[in-house]
Amino acid sequence: MVHRTSPRLTFVFVLSLVSSAVLSSQAGRACAQAAAAPVQPVAAPAAPAAQTTAMPSPIVAAPGPTADETPVVATIAATGTSSPNVSYGVALRLRWVSVPSWMLNLFTKRNVPLSSYATALELMRRKGEFDFIVSVGYQNMSPPDGNWLGRGNNPATDTDYVQFKGLGFVGIDASFVWHSYLNDWFGLHYGAGLGVGIVTGQMLRTSDGSGGCTEQNAGNVAGCHPVGITCPNGTCSDADLAGLNRGGSMATDSATTPHRFVDPNVPPALPIVNVLVGVDFRLPHVRGWEAKIEGGFYDAFFLGGGVGYTF
Repeated sequence: MVHRTSPRLTFVFVLSLVSSAVLSSQAGRACAQAAAAPVQPVAAPAAPAAQTTAMPSPIVAAPGPTADETPVVATIAATGTSSPNVSYGVALRLRWVSVPSWMLNLFTKRNVPLSSYATALELMRRKGEFDFIVSVGYQNMSPPDGNWLGRGNNPATDTDYVQFKGLGFVGIDASFVWHSYLNDWFGLHYGAGLGVGIVTGQMLRTSDGSGGCTEQNAGNVAGCHPVGITCPNGTCSDADLAGLNRGGSMATDSATTPHRFVDPNVPPALPIVNVLVGVDFRLPHVRGWEAKIEGGFYDAFFLGGGVGYTF
């Protein structure tokens, strides 16, 4: 607090100087300062009245901490050393899924690439910039009907017309995702995880044996198709293929006597490998809502997004 001499006190001391005629003007100013300053214990005798040194400027006392300020300092210190808050959230995601020809060509000579969709519900636990996410969803793995030929196989006898009837899987996986926000509304994320997929649907196969099944033409359904039916538009009729069954099985199906059958080699479950990277969006000054766009691999290449809410 800065102590200053009030006009009223100055006037009183002037009258005192005139009436006493003993004190000098400098002593009067010293008395005025002494009257205005807080009372302090006397540490030494006062200076002689005849001292002619200049009067020191008023001393500004630095405010000290009060009793109310101590808890605030302690609270700030405790907050600075505390661990990040834990929150929980839920999100919905939708993805475009693809298995391109170049990937299928690693195992086959003729194939039909996959272009499909996937959707899932995500449950999240967030601590700081780290998310632990458990998701449950469905991924469609059914490409269009068409001819398939494995590498090293004879196209005249081993080309198959393959149909996918609801083939896909219900996936359950756990992922570990890290975030890095560049400002209050935009950031990056990346992560990986593992899971298991319960396979749904069927894969139906019928041997092709028409004269058009050659090395160069095996993928052309109009020219390479099962014996006994025609596929003029590049797609064989499901009714025509069903008429070829006649009690047939994988053991009796051949290029000369085609019988559509359910492929028994489709596994009931498969492992899920999940790798992802993407960007995050938040609404500034709006708590909870967020969105993301991401791509990666989830037993197939994917690109998609999602929207979620953190509690």
